[in-house]
Order: sequence, then C-alpha cells, then structure tokens
Amino acid sequence: MNDSDDGFTLVELLVYIVLSVVVLLIVGGIFLNSINAERTVRGVNSATNSGQVVAQSVTNGVRNSSDIKLTAPAAGTQLLMTRSVGSAATPVWTCNAWHVGGGQIRWKQSATAIAAPTAAELATWTVLNADIKPAGSTPVFALTARRIDLTFESKNGTSKAVLVTTSAASRQPPPAGADNPICF
Repeated sequence: MNDSDDGFTLVELLVYIVLSVVVLLIVGGIFLNSINAERTVRGVNSATNSGQVVAQSVTNGVRNSSDIKLTAPAAGTQLLMTRSVGSAATPVWTCNAWHVGGGQIRWKQSATAIAAPTAAELATWTVLNADIKPAGSTPVFALTARRIDLTFESKNGTSKAVLVTTSAASRQPPPAGADNPICF
C-alpha cells in the first residue's frame, strides 16, 4: 500500500483548519462592514429626506408669499411667518409659520393670523424634522429683504449630520388690498 493513499496527516488537517478559520474571519469581517455601511447609508438617506422635506416646505411657502416676517420669540427659537396665495382660479390666502426650536422644525397653516405659539400650541403643529441643529453659528433662517436663507444640519438618530442649505425669494407682489388675511 502506498503512503500517499492513507489520507491526511494530522499536520495537514491542522493547516486546513487554520486556513479555513482565516478565510471565515475575512468573510465575516467583510459581512460586518457591509452591514455597518448599510446602516450608515440608511441613516444619512433618512436625514437627507427629512432635510429635503423642510427645504421644500419653506421654499414653496416663501416663493408663493406676498409678505414674510422672521422673529425670535424666545432664546434659541425662530419663527418664520408668510402670507401666501394659492394657485386656484379664485385666490385663497393663507398664513404659514415655521417654528425652529428644541431640535425640531414645525409648521402650521391657518386662514387667520398665527401668533408665537405656547408650548401646548406648538405640540399641535406638524413636525417636519425632529432632529436638526443650526450649522455652526449660522441661524436656521436668515431674512434679507424678501429672501430667506435656510441652513441647518439634519440627523436621524446616530447618523452623520447632513448639511441642508437653500434660499428662496418671494415671487409675489406685496399685498395691495384688504381681501387677504393679516398674518402678522
């Protein structure tokens, strides 16, 4: 009988086991990295989507507004208010407000004037983004004439912050008649 036909030696078996463990560790590491990358991408994607919801809401509201007002009703908060007209054949005027504070941006629309909200009133406003912060020392809203600059960092839990920055200018003429609401 030939010695090469007897099977594996103990040394060969140990070498194969060690090589198998090394290959499994490499494959496992790649798998774990792909799971972490997917989690990061999902978080950033969600933060980006939330930021875009805010940007679209504010830019649409400002572009369709005939009047804009920005105030700081309390320390660390901002209140942007607009008077807007709809695109229907018979114009319908509405008051819109966006409140920034407590790491959130909230929105409200009304047919009548919107005042700076109390905490209880603010709880009834629509949350557009629940995890934001100013980008450095730049305020979230900055008003220049009839243009709003919007700058903030949007997050989703432990995801990396996404910088959202845009500007919008009013395309409507200032109000001339009494057929529109006094929003502020």
